[in-house]
Amino acid sequence: MMTQEFRARPPRIAAWLVDLFAPDETETIAGDLLEEFSELASKLGVTSARRWYRRQSVKTIAHLFATAFRDAPWLIACTTVAGYYLFGFGYGLPERVIVAILNLHRHGVVPYFTQSQMDFHIFWLNSGIYVGRLLVSLLVGCIVAMAAKGREMVAAMTLGFITAGLPWAGYLLWAAKHRDAFPPAFLPFLVNILGGSVLIVVGGGIVRKIRVSRSASPADYLRSYPDH
Repeated sequence: MMTQEFRARPPRIAAWLVDLFAPDETETIAGDLLEEFSELASKLGVTSARRWYRRQSVKTIAHLFATAFRDAPWLIACTTVAGYYLFGFGYGLPERVIVAILNLHRHGVVPYFTQSQMDFHIFWLNSGIYVGRLLVSLLVGCIVAMAAKGREMVAAMTLGFITAGLPWAGYLLWAAKHRDAFPPAFLPFLVNILGGSVLIVVGGGIVRKIRVSRSASPADYLRSYPDH
């Protein structure tokens, strides 16, 4: 019969995040945490061991984040700056493409629309612009992560923080200074920017997860599923 400590598993999300942030040269971090978790599970129980693992995973991720800036500052800085300019260029690309399509109507390429039909198409075109911007953000996150090999999540999160933080900080400062002219119409743009920043981080996570899965050995797989 299988013992409790042998069946014990660390919290999935916490373990997944540690794997995402651990650079290639420190892949033993996850293994060390798992070993300590198993020992605590046998002594204190699975519940206490999982609480310890969650706390330790937060400390580990914070340490890895700071270490990445200390060990590879130029890599993080260059990929973040390049990603910021790439994001700035690509963010307006869906709108330019859609506006170019709309301009075809003026030259008679697109058939004439009634007002209701035009309103319907404008609605879906605006939705297309929004979705296109999110896809561009996801692509930029993937590109930045591919360039920052071993520090994918740090670079992607730094870029996501900058792309969302700068517009929101500027907006809040302006709104605090001009309280009598609070511009609610600007909020959809900020929400769009925030969504794009989240997609940048998601793109970094996708690239990192693919690299981790490709570099995983059969022994790593068996260690992750010891009951198989």
